[in-house]
Amino acid sequence: MKIKIKKEKIDCFIRKIPGFTLIEALLVLFIFSLIVVTFYSLFSVGTKHILESKFRLGATAVANERVEIVRSLEYSQIGTTDGYISGDIPSSDQVTVDGRNFYIFSSVVYIDDPYDGIEDGTPDDSTPTDYKRVTIKVAWENDINSARSVTFTSDFAPPGVEENMGGGTLVIKVMNNSSEGISGASVQVKNDDLGITENLTTDSNGGVSLPGIPADGNDYEISVSKSSYFSIDTLPPYPTSTFYPVYVHASVTENNKNIYSITTDEVSDVTLKTEDPFGSTVQNIDFNLKGGIKKGDTIDNPPDYPAAPIFYYEQDLDSGSSGENSLSDISYGSYILSPIAASESDYEFIKMVPYDTILNDKTRFIVDPGVNITEKAIFADKNINSALITVLDSSSSLPVKGASVRLYNLSLPTPYDATLTTDDFGMVYFPSTLPELSVNSTDYSIEASASGYDDKSDSMTISDYTKKELNIDPS
Repeated sequence: MKIKIKKEKIDCFIRKIPGFTLIEALLVLFIFSLIVVTFYSLFSVGTKHILESKFRLGATAVANERVEIVRSLEYSQIGTTDGYISGDIPSSDQVTVDGRNFYIFSSVVYIDDPYDGIEDGTPDDSTPTDYKRVTIKVAWENDINSARSVTFTSDFAPPGVEENMGGGTLVIKVMNNSSEGISGASVQVKNDDLGITENLTTDSNGGVSLPGIPADGNDYEISVSKSSYFSIDTLPPYPTSTFYPVYVHASVTENNKNIYSITTDEVSDVTLKTEDPFGSTVQNIDFNLKGGIKKGDTIDNPPDYPAAPIFYYEQDLDSGSSGENSLSDISYGSYILSPIAASESDYEFIKMVPYDTILNDKTRFIVDPGVNITEKAIFADKNINSALITVLDSSSSLPVKGASVRLYNLSLPTPYDATLTTDDFGMVYFPSTLPELSVNSTDYSIEASASGYDDKSDSMTISDYTKKELNIDPS
């Protein structure tokens, strides 16, 4: 028997089967993508950690093997090929394990142990070369400062009574701007004439000590570095350097403790903008910027005379079409902005905001360690009607802060009358918003008053950008 179903009924049945809308399909696709991305991220992170663990285990095995090799050496052989303690241990080496390169960095130094006193201490240890400390660092990237590494340290005592190895002691202290020791800083001590290169790491107090290092004058080059910190290198003395460096190569004298201090700190980032007093961008301003940690003094002005300092940072910059410069990884300190004359044909520099309150200098700004800040250099447009009035003490010629200054002309078609308060440099800039003073050249009256001073009245003719000094008398 044949069963007949009408086509109309079949079409009706199909139309009743539910389906996906476009929105539902997109939602399913989004959820699926989210799941895939999440699992991929977890897989990538997991794989990275597994590889890092594998590298660390390999580096540990290499370091253990190298320590055992050192233990097999005679005490007189424990030293590095280019260290101040000469010996058979390579200062740098490379091995390959399971197809992976590992880089080995070794150093050997004498230790002045406090058990029997320390040099120049109480009690005094006249033989500070008590024993040798071997440090072996194995990294899986070719960088002595790499964090992707393992470090082993082992001490080796002499077979008999300690001996005076001669030389002196070089103590290097690395401090931050608050005179606190910086731990974990990399310190390289190098003397090319003696064939010495030592790579050390500062202790919890920011120090490293090299007892028994050969005596030599101003030939020990010191380099200090740490991730996110400003690096400092010593320089040869004048006249080898063309100026008088702050940090000159270190010297070591026989049978003396020579202490060398270096101050550095975390690097900072600064966004430097050029703007007018109304907050609008000023484009294509050329200026020189210098400052931060001082590098030295010019030969014409040695430290005994008024200084002409040289800084680690000095650059000629252009604010460009964005009116902005990004300064990355610069040191802490005070920076000086000096406009280049050609760029001031249409604009005149007024002040930095914020400015250096320590030196009370409107051309400077301060960068603290480890900050990310925005600084503004304010420039006045010479082609608009405006007034920069500076209120000064008539007896001392010093600026008067907090003085009230009224500028007005009530006979104009649109009368102008505004009162502003002087800043730390005794300055006020009219107008406070751009349209206020858009008039032709004309005369204005001025009234100034301040606590402890007599009131002062004056006048000025404003034509484009106009400056005026107003002297007020103490009451």
